[in-house]
Amino acid sequence: MTDEAPAEGIPADVLIGIACAVVAVLASLVACLASQDGRFSPTALVKLSSTEPLAAVARATDPHFVLVHPVEHYDGVYYYAIARDPFMNGREHTLIDQPAYRYGHPFYGWLARVVALGRDSAIPMAMLLLSLVGAGVAAFVLSRLAFGYGRSPWAGLLVAASPGLLYAVTVSTTEMVAAALLLLTVLAWTRARIVAAGVLLVALCLTKETYVVVAAGLFLWEAVQWWRSRARPDRVWVRAAALVAGPAALLGWQAIVHARLGSWPGTGAPGNVARPLAGWWHTFSFAHLLSSGSYDQSEMGAIVGPVLIALAVVLLAAAGFALRLRTPLDGVLLGLVVVMSTLNYLTLAYPHELIRNPSVALLVALSVLLIRPRPLARQILSEGLPRVRSDEPTSQDRQWE
Repeated sequence: MTDEAPAEGIPADVLIGIACAVVAVLASLVACLASQDGRFSPTALVKLSSTEPLAAVARATDPHFVLVHPVEHYDGVYYYAIARDPFMNGREHTLIDQPAYRYGHPFYGWLARVVALGRDSAIPMAMLLLSLVGAGVAAFVLSRLAFGYGRSPWAGLLVAASPGLLYAVTVSTTEMVAAALLLLTVLAWTRARIVAAGVLLVALCLTKETYVVVAAGLFLWEAVQWWRSRARPDRVWVRAAALVAGPAALLGWQAIVHARLGSWPGTGAPGNVARPLAGWWHTFSFAHLLSSGSYDQSEMGAIVGPVLIALAVVLLAAAGFALRLRTPLDGVLLGLVVVMSTLNYLTLAYPHELIRNPSVALLVALSVLLIRPRPLARQILSEGLPRVRSDEPTSQDRQWE
Protein backbone atom coordinates (compact mmCIF):
# COMPACT_ATOMS: atom_id res chain seq x y z
CA MET A 1 0.00 0.00 0.00
CA THR A 2 1.25 3.50 -0.77
CA ASP A 3 0.52 6.65 1.17
CA GLU A 4 -0.23 8.66 -1.93
CA ALA A 5 -3.40 10.74 -1.71
CA PRO A 6 -5.98 10.18 -4.42
CA ALA A 7 -5.79 12.59 -7.30
CA GLU A 8 -7.99 15.62 -6.82
CA GLY A 9 -10.65 16.43 -9.35
CA ILE A 10 -14.36 16.61 -9.94
CA PRO A 11 -16.11 13.66 -8.25
CA ALA A 12 -17.54 11.07 -10.62
CA ASP A 13 -21.10 11.66 -9.40
CA VAL A 14 -20.82 15.37 -10.19
CA LEU A 15 -19.48 14.58 -13.66
CA ILE A 16 -22.45 12.29 -14.23
CA GLY A 17 -24.78 15.10 -13.20
CA ILE A 18 -23.07 17.42 -15.68
CA ALA A 19 -23.37 14.74 -18.38
CA CYS A 20 -27.10 14.43 -17.67
CA ALA A 21 -27.45 18.20 -17.99
CA VAL A 22 -25.58 18.26 -21.30
CA VAL A 23 -27.74 15.45 -22.68
CA ALA A 24 -30.93 17.27 -21.61
CA VAL A 25 -29.81 20.49 -23.30
CA LEU A 26 -28.76 18.71 -26.48
CA ALA A 27 -32.00 16.71 -26.60
CA SER A 28 -33.96 19.96 -26.24
CA LEU A 29 -32.00 21.60 -29.04
CA VAL A 30 -32.46 18.63 -31.35
CA ALA A 31 -36.19 18.63 -30.59
CA CYS A 32 -36.35 22.31 -31.59
CA LEU A 33 -34.46 21.65 -34.81
CA ALA A 34 -36.65 18.66 -35.64
CA SER A 35 -39.79 20.75 -35.13
CA GLN A 36 -38.83 23.06 -38.02
CA ASP A 37 -38.04 22.59 -41.68
CA GLY A 38 -34.32 23.24 -41.49
CA ARG A 39 -34.53 27.04 -41.30
CA PHE A 40 -34.29 27.27 -37.54
CA SER A 41 -35.59 30.45 -35.89
CA PRO A 42 -36.46 30.99 -32.20
CA THR A 43 -39.41 33.13 -33.32
CA ALA A 44 -41.03 30.05 -34.88
CA LEU A 45 -41.14 28.42 -31.44
CA VAL A 46 -43.50 31.12 -30.18
CA LYS A 47 -46.22 29.70 -32.47
CA LEU A 48 -47.72 33.10 -33.28
CA SER A 49 -50.13 32.75 -36.17
CA SER A 50 -50.47 35.16 -39.06
CA THR A 51 -54.13 35.92 -38.22
CA GLU A 52 -53.59 37.09 -34.63
CA PRO A 53 -53.63 40.79 -33.65
CA LEU A 54 -50.23 40.35 -32.01
CA ALA A 55 -48.67 39.30 -35.34
CA ALA A 56 -48.50 42.87 -36.66
CA VAL A 57 -46.79 44.01 -33.45
CA ALA A 58 -44.22 41.20 -33.67
CA ARG A 59 -43.48 41.91 -37.34
CA ALA A 60 -43.09 45.62 -36.61
CA THR A 61 -40.38 44.71 -34.10
CA ASP A 62 -38.79 41.98 -36.22
CA PRO A 63 -39.68 41.89 -39.94
CA HIS A 64 -38.34 38.32 -40.09
CA PHE A 65 -40.49 37.03 -37.23
CA VAL A 66 -41.75 33.59 -38.32
CA LEU A 67 -45.55 33.42 -38.29
CA VAL A 68 -47.26 30.02 -38.37
CA HIS A 69 -50.50 28.70 -39.80
CA PRO A 70 -53.49 29.44 -37.51
CA VAL A 71 -53.87 25.77 -36.57
CA GLU A 72 -50.30 25.83 -35.15
CA HIS A 73 -51.07 28.61 -32.67
CA TYR A 74 -50.03 27.68 -29.13
CA ASP A 75 -49.50 29.03 -25.62
CA GLY A 76 -46.02 30.45 -26.21
CA VAL A 77 -47.85 33.42 -27.73
CA TYR A 78 -49.16 34.42 -24.30
CA TYR A 79 -45.76 34.30 -22.62
CA TYR A 80 -44.37 36.33 -25.50
CA ALA A 81 -47.09 38.94 -24.90
CA ILE A 82 -46.35 38.99 -21.16
CA ALA A 83 -42.65 39.47 -21.85
CA ARG A 84 -43.43 42.45 -24.07
CA ASP A 85 -45.98 43.92 -21.66
CA PRO A 86 -45.02 42.52 -18.23
CA PHE A 87 -47.24 44.73 -16.05
CA MET A 88 -50.16 45.35 -18.40
CA ASN A 89 -49.13 48.94 -19.10
CA GLY A 90 -48.81 48.54 -22.87
CA ARG A 91 -51.17 47.25 -25.53
CA GLU A 92 -50.00 43.65 -25.89
CA HIS A 93 -52.25 42.44 -23.07
CA THR A 94 -55.24 43.70 -25.06
CA LEU A 95 -54.23 41.64 -28.11
CA ILE A 96 -54.57 38.16 -26.55
CA ASP A 97 -57.58 36.17 -25.43
CA GLN A 98 -58.40 35.70 -21.72
CA PRO A 99 -55.74 38.19 -20.60
CA ALA A 100 -56.62 37.86 -16.91
CA TYR A 101 -56.07 34.10 -17.02
CA ARG A 102 -52.85 34.43 -19.04
CA TYR A 103 -51.42 37.03 -16.67
CA GLY A 104 -52.26 34.86 -13.67
CA HIS A 105 -48.94 33.04 -14.17
CA PRO A 106 -46.46 35.64 -15.51
CA PHE A 107 -43.07 34.57 -14.17
CA TYR A 108 -41.78 32.89 -17.32
CA GLY A 109 -42.64 35.98 -19.36
CA TRP A 110 -41.01 38.21 -16.76
CA LEU A 111 -37.84 36.13 -16.84
CA ALA A 112 -37.77 36.30 -20.62
CA ARG A 113 -38.00 40.09 -20.40
CA VAL A 114 -35.03 40.16 -18.04
CA VAL A 115 -32.92 37.75 -20.11
CA ALA A 116 -33.74 39.77 -23.25
CA LEU A 117 -32.45 42.88 -21.44
CA GLY A 118 -35.74 44.61 -22.16
CA ARG A 119 -35.39 44.27 -25.95
CA ASP A 120 -38.58 43.05 -27.58
CA SER A 121 -36.68 41.64 -30.55
CA ALA A 122 -34.65 39.35 -28.26
CA ILE A 123 -37.60 37.84 -26.38
CA PRO A 124 -38.03 34.67 -28.51
CA MET A 125 -34.34 33.81 -28.11
CA ALA A 126 -34.58 34.55 -24.38
CA MET A 127 -37.51 32.13 -24.06
CA LEU A 128 -35.50 29.43 -25.79
CA LEU A 129 -32.46 30.07 -23.59
CA LEU A 130 -34.61 29.84 -20.46
CA SER A 131 -35.95 26.45 -21.56
CA LEU A 132 -32.44 25.18 -22.31
CA VAL A 133 -31.10 26.39 -18.98
CA GLY A 134 -34.13 24.85 -17.29
CA ALA A 135 -33.39 21.52 -18.97
CA GLY A 136 -29.78 21.52 -17.79
CA VAL A 137 -30.61 22.62 -14.25
CA ALA A 138 -33.47 20.12 -13.87
CA ALA A 139 -31.29 17.23 -15.06
CA PHE A 140 -28.35 18.18 -12.84
CA VAL A 141 -30.45 18.74 -9.72
CA LEU A 142 -32.35 15.48 -10.22
CA SER A 143 -29.02 13.69 -10.56
CA ARG A 144 -27.82 15.23 -7.28
CA LEU A 145 -31.04 14.30 -5.49
CA ALA A 146 -30.74 10.71 -6.70
CA PHE A 147 -27.13 10.46 -5.57
CA GLY A 148 -27.96 11.98 -2.20
CA TYR A 149 -30.64 9.36 -1.73
CA GLY A 150 -28.15 6.59 -2.41
CA ARG A 151 -29.31 5.93 -5.98
CA SER A 152 -27.69 6.25 -9.38
CA PRO A 153 -26.96 9.85 -10.42
CA TRP A 154 -27.86 8.81 -13.97
CA ALA A 155 -31.48 9.40 -12.91
CA GLY A 156 -30.93 12.91 -14.27
CA LEU A 157 -31.46 11.44 -17.73
CA LEU A 158 -35.19 11.29 -16.97
CA VAL A 159 -35.41 14.94 -18.06
CA ALA A 160 -34.04 14.24 -21.54
CA ALA A 161 -36.28 11.17 -21.79
CA SER A 162 -39.50 13.13 -21.20
CA PRO A 163 -41.45 13.76 -24.44
CA GLY A 164 -43.67 16.29 -22.68
CA LEU A 165 -40.78 18.39 -21.40
CA LEU A 166 -39.01 18.30 -24.76
CA TYR A 167 -42.21 19.29 -26.53
CA ALA A 168 -42.62 22.25 -24.15
CA VAL A 169 -39.23 23.56 -25.27
CA THR A 170 -40.35 23.48 -28.91
CA VAL A 171 -43.43 25.62 -28.19
CA SER A 172 -41.94 28.08 -25.65
CA THR A 173 -44.06 27.06 -22.66
CA THR A 174 -43.12 26.86 -19.00
CA GLU A 175 -42.74 23.17 -18.19
CA MET A 176 -38.95 22.86 -18.42
CA VAL A 177 -38.39 25.98 -16.31
CA ALA A 178 -41.05 24.80 -13.84
CA ALA A 179 -39.34 21.40 -13.52
CA ALA A 180 -36.05 23.12 -12.71
CA LEU A 181 -37.65 25.44 -10.14
CA LEU A 182 -39.54 22.57 -8.50
CA LEU A 183 -36.49 20.33 -8.17
CA LEU A 184 -34.36 23.22 -6.92
CA THR A 185 -37.04 23.93 -4.30
CA VAL A 186 -37.00 20.33 -3.09
CA LEU A 187 -33.19 20.27 -3.02
CA ALA A 188 -33.03 23.54 -1.09
CA TRP A 189 -35.65 22.36 1.41
CA THR A 190 -33.92 19.02 1.90
CA ARG A 191 -30.64 20.78 2.55
CA ALA A 192 -32.34 23.15 5.03
CA ARG A 193 -31.81 26.20 2.80
CA ILE A 194 -35.21 27.45 3.88
CA VAL A 195 -34.95 31.06 2.74
CA ALA A 196 -33.74 30.00 -0.71
CA ALA A 197 -36.60 27.50 -0.90
CA GLY A 198 -39.06 30.26 -0.01
CA VAL A 199 -37.77 32.46 -2.84
CA LEU A 200 -38.00 29.53 -5.26
CA LEU A 201 -41.56 28.84 -4.12
CA VAL A 202 -42.53 32.40 -4.99
CA ALA A 203 -41.09 31.97 -8.48
CA LEU A 204 -42.73 28.56 -8.86
CA CYS A 205 -46.21 29.69 -7.82
CA LEU A 206 -46.00 32.65 -10.20
CA THR A 207 -44.93 30.28 -12.99
CA LYS A 208 -48.18 28.31 -12.73
CA GLU A 209 -50.96 28.58 -10.16
CA THR A 210 -51.17 24.83 -9.66
CA TYR A 211 -47.71 24.75 -8.07
CA VAL A 212 -49.13 26.05 -4.82
CA VAL A 213 -49.46 22.31 -4.12
CA VAL A 214 -45.67 22.19 -3.83
CA ALA A 215 -45.89 24.42 -0.77
CA ALA A 216 -48.75 22.26 0.51
CA GLY A 217 -46.71 19.10 -0.04
CA LEU A 218 -43.73 20.51 1.85
CA PHE A 219 -46.05 21.54 4.68
CA LEU A 220 -47.38 17.97 4.83
CA TRP A 221 -43.81 16.66 4.95
CA GLU A 222 -42.92 19.03 7.78
CA ALA A 223 -46.06 18.17 9.74
CA VAL A 224 -45.39 14.44 9.48
CA GLN A 225 -41.74 14.88 10.48
CA TRP A 226 -42.84 16.94 13.49
CA TRP A 227 -45.33 14.24 14.49
CA ARG A 228 -42.77 11.46 14.06
CA SER A 229 -40.03 13.13 16.06
CA ARG A 230 -42.30 14.79 18.61
CA ALA A 231 -39.85 17.68 18.45
CA ARG A 232 -40.43 21.20 17.23
CA PRO A 233 -38.53 21.86 13.95
CA ASP A 234 -35.66 24.32 13.91
CA ARG A 235 -36.61 27.85 12.80
CA VAL A 236 -40.27 26.91 12.67
CA TRP A 237 -41.44 30.45 11.91
CA VAL A 238 -38.92 30.80 9.10
CA ARG A 239 -40.19 27.54 7.64
CA ALA A 240 -43.79 28.70 7.97
CA ALA A 241 -43.01 32.02 6.28
CA ALA A 242 -41.21 30.26 3.42
CA LEU A 243 -44.17 27.96 2.81
CA VAL A 244 -46.66 30.83 2.85
CA ALA A 245 -44.55 33.14 0.67
CA GLY A 246 -45.37 31.51 -2.67
CA PRO A 247 -49.16 31.28 -2.29
CA ALA A 248 -49.25 34.77 -0.75
CA ALA A 249 -47.25 36.26 -3.64
CA LEU A 250 -49.56 34.56 -6.14
CA LEU A 251 -52.68 35.85 -4.40
CA GLY A 252 -51.22 39.36 -4.23
CA TRP A 253 -50.36 39.33 -7.91
CA GLN A 254 -53.78 38.02 -8.87
CA ALA A 255 -55.35 40.86 -6.90
CA ILE A 256 -53.29 43.27 -9.02
CA VAL A 257 -54.50 41.54 -12.20
CA HIS A 258 -58.07 41.83 -10.98
CA ALA A 259 -57.64 45.51 -10.23
CA ARG A 260 -56.02 46.12 -13.61
CA LEU A 261 -58.24 43.98 -15.86
CA GLY A 262 -61.47 43.76 -13.89
CA SER A 263 -61.55 39.97 -13.45
CA TRP A 264 -59.76 37.25 -11.51
CA PRO A 265 -57.41 34.92 -13.42
CA GLY A 266 -59.48 31.79 -12.79
CA THR A 267 -58.74 28.51 -14.58
CA GLY A 268 -59.20 29.46 -18.21
CA ALA A 269 -61.68 27.65 -20.45
CA PRO A 270 -64.44 25.56 -18.76
CA GLY A 271 -62.94 22.34 -20.16
CA ASN A 272 -59.60 22.84 -18.40
CA VAL A 273 -60.51 21.49 -14.95
CA ALA A 274 -63.22 19.35 -13.39
CA ARG A 275 -64.02 17.49 -10.19
CA PRO A 276 -61.34 14.92 -9.28
CA LEU A 277 -61.41 12.03 -11.77
CA ALA A 278 -64.58 13.33 -13.48
CA GLY A 279 -62.44 15.04 -16.11
CA TRP A 280 -60.60 11.81 -16.87
CA TRP A 281 -63.88 9.99 -17.47
CA HIS A 282 -65.03 12.91 -19.62
CA THR A 283 -61.77 12.62 -21.58
CA PHE A 284 -62.40 8.96 -22.37
CA SER A 285 -65.86 9.91 -23.68
CA PHE A 286 -64.38 12.75 -25.71
CA ALA A 287 -61.74 10.41 -27.17
CA HIS A 288 -64.49 8.01 -28.20
CA LEU A 289 -66.18 10.84 -30.10
CA LEU A 290 -62.90 11.67 -31.83
CA SER A 291 -62.49 8.04 -32.87
CA SER A 292 -65.63 8.23 -34.97
CA GLY A 293 -64.59 11.42 -36.77
CA SER A 294 -62.11 12.06 -39.57
CA TYR A 295 -58.98 9.98 -40.06
CA ASP A 296 -56.83 12.42 -38.08
CA GLN A 297 -59.40 12.63 -35.28
CA SER A 298 -59.64 8.85 -35.19
CA GLU A 299 -55.86 8.58 -34.84
CA MET A 300 -55.91 11.04 -31.93
CA GLY A 301 -58.81 9.36 -30.19
CA ALA A 302 -57.21 5.92 -30.47
CA ILE A 303 -54.13 6.80 -28.38
CA VAL A 304 -55.79 8.78 -25.59
CA GLY A 305 -57.11 5.78 -23.64
CA PRO A 306 -53.89 3.72 -23.50
CA VAL A 307 -51.74 6.76 -22.66
CA LEU A 308 -54.11 7.91 -19.91
CA ILE A 309 -54.18 4.44 -18.38
CA ALA A 310 -50.38 4.19 -18.44
CA LEU A 311 -50.12 7.67 -16.90
CA ALA A 312 -52.58 6.69 -14.17
CA VAL A 313 -50.57 3.55 -13.36
CA VAL A 314 -47.36 5.53 -12.88
CA LEU A 315 -49.01 8.30 -10.85
CA LEU A 316 -50.92 5.90 -8.59
CA ALA A 317 -47.93 3.61 -8.04
CA ALA A 318 -45.71 6.56 -7.16
CA ALA A 319 -48.41 8.02 -4.91
CA GLY A 320 -48.60 4.68 -3.09
CA PHE A 321 -44.89 4.87 -2.27
CA ALA A 322 -45.15 8.60 -1.50
CA LEU A 323 -47.77 8.00 1.20
CA ARG A 324 -44.92 6.87 3.44
CA LEU A 325 -43.51 10.41 3.22
CA ARG A 326 -39.84 9.47 3.37
CA THR A 327 -38.62 12.59 1.54
CA PRO A 328 -39.95 16.09 0.76
CA LEU A 329 -40.40 14.93 -2.84
CA ASP A 330 -43.12 12.55 -1.64
CA GLY A 331 -45.30 15.33 -0.27
CA VAL A 332 -44.84 17.33 -3.46
CA LEU A 333 -45.91 14.36 -5.58
CA LEU A 334 -49.08 13.81 -3.56
CA GLY A 335 -50.09 17.41 -4.24
CA LEU A 336 -49.34 17.06 -7.95
CA VAL A 337 -51.39 13.86 -8.17
CA VAL A 338 -54.39 15.74 -6.76
CA VAL A 339 -53.91 18.39 -9.45
CA MET A 340 -53.61 15.74 -12.17
CA SER A 341 -56.91 14.21 -11.03
CA THR A 342 -58.70 17.50 -11.76
CA LEU A 343 -57.56 17.86 -15.39
CA ASN A 344 -60.39 17.84 -17.92
CA TYR A 345 -60.66 16.93 -21.61
CA LEU A 346 -59.16 20.17 -22.98
CA THR A 347 -55.95 19.46 -21.07
CA LEU A 348 -55.83 15.71 -21.74
CA ALA A 349 -57.61 14.67 -24.94
CA TYR A 350 -55.32 16.15 -27.58
CA PRO A 351 -51.92 14.44 -27.96
CA HIS A 352 -49.78 17.55 -27.48
CA GLU A 353 -51.68 18.44 -24.30
CA LEU A 354 -51.67 14.83 -23.12
CA ILE A 355 -47.87 14.69 -23.09
CA ARG A 356 -47.22 18.30 -22.00
CA ASN A 357 -49.61 18.98 -19.14
CA PRO A 358 -48.70 15.95 -16.98
CA SER A 359 -44.98 16.15 -17.83
CA VAL A 360 -43.75 17.75 -14.60
CA ALA A 361 -45.94 15.52 -12.42
CA LEU A 362 -44.78 12.47 -14.38
CA LEU A 363 -41.13 13.45 -13.89
CA VAL A 364 -41.68 13.74 -10.14
CA ALA A 365 -43.58 10.44 -10.07
CA LEU A 366 -40.80 8.59 -11.87
CA SER A 367 -38.29 10.20 -9.53
CA VAL A 368 -40.22 8.95 -6.50
CA LEU A 369 -40.34 5.44 -7.97
CA LEU A 370 -36.71 5.28 -9.07
CA ILE A 371 -34.78 7.24 -6.46
CA ARG A 372 -36.48 6.27 -3.21
CA PRO A 373 -33.76 6.68 -0.56
CA ARG A 374 -31.81 3.70 0.71
CA PRO A 375 -31.93 3.19 4.51
CA LEU A 376 -28.53 4.82 5.09
CA ALA A 377 -29.47 7.82 3.00
CA ARG A 378 -32.65 8.30 5.06
CA GLN A 379 -30.52 8.76 8.16
CA ILE A 380 -28.45 11.56 6.63
CA LEU A 381 -31.10 13.49 4.67
CA SER A 382 -31.59 15.94 7.52
CA GLU A 383 -27.89 16.81 7.30
CA GLY A 384 -28.18 18.04 3.73
CA LEU A 385 -27.53 15.26 1.24
CA PRO A 386 -23.76 14.94 1.76
CA ARG A 387 -21.77 12.50 -0.31
CA VAL A 388 -21.53 9.21 1.55
CA ARG A 389 -17.89 8.64 2.41
CA SER A 390 -16.00 6.48 4.88
CA ASP A 391 -12.49 6.85 6.21
CA GLU A 392 -12.47 3.21 7.33
CA PRO A 393 -11.00 0.69 4.85
CA THR A 394 -13.47 -1.72 3.32
CA SER A 395 -12.99 -5.48 3.31
CA GLN A 396 -11.79 -5.19 -0.28
CA ASP A 397 -9.19 -2.63 0.83
CA ARG A 398 -7.96 -4.83 3.67
CA GLN A 399 -7.16 -7.72 1.39
CA TRP A 400 -4.55 -5.52 -0.34
CA GLU A 401 -2.91 -4.37 2.90
